[in-house]
Amino acid sequence: MILLEALIIVILLYSVLSDKIKQKAVAFYTGTYALTAFVVAYYLLGWSQKVPAGMNQWGMNLFQRGAFSTATFIIVMFLGAITQHNAWTIKLLKIRGELSIIGCILAFAHNIIFGVVYFPALIFNRQMLNGTQLVAAILTIVLLVIMIPLFLTSFQCIRKKMKPKSWKNLQRLAYPFYYLIYVHVMVLYAPNAKEHIFDIVVYTAIYALYTVLRLRKYFLMKKKRANKKLKTA
Repeated sequence: MILLEALIIVILLYSVLSDKIKQKAVAFYTGTYALTAFVVAYYLLGWSQKVPAGMNQWGMNLFQRGAFSTATFIIVMFLGAITQHNAWTIKLLKIRGELSIIGCILAFAHNIIFGVVYFPALIFNRQMLNGTQLVAAILTIVLLVIMIPLFLTSFQCIRKKMKPKSWKNLQRLAYPFYYLIYVHVMVLYAPNAKEHIFDIVVYTAIYALYTVLRLRKYFLMKKKRANKKLKTA
């Protein structure tokens, strides 16, 4: 349920603000950094315990649990998998790079909040982690190792300094990154699968659809390149 809530919010938010995000990207990045810092302080300083439970359940937990950043990545994923764009998707496609950066910044909040507990345990006191926590922590490290280069090279000032081919090859890391998010979530849901069956179905349906669309685009592009070679032969 939390992912669907996050998806609805990000779709509406980015649709309304797409032009502003393109025009004032730095301002939105700065605001996202500020929001991330607030979320981290909100949970690590215990502010979350001083507000009504509903505020956490339907609001702040979207950031703590990484649902907002995951929903943002899902938008980015699908924009790259669609072959026929309409006015709405074109609008979002123009800010795909900016959305990637925003999604990464938001993801840091989730990783810091849980990381202060699980990363030290992973390194210094592994026996305190159960199997699920251990696998989830290791996957998180892998995700961060992939995400940080993708995040940094999404900024135009860094991208311009790279060779186009090198940048494109690096950006291909986005594919394992997307799928590892799914694996990470499934690992966390696995011990209580019955309680999370709705979320599991939603995540699986989204990723299954993405896979179909991405494969379809791949084969269409492959066919297009083959036809182009025949015409020039």
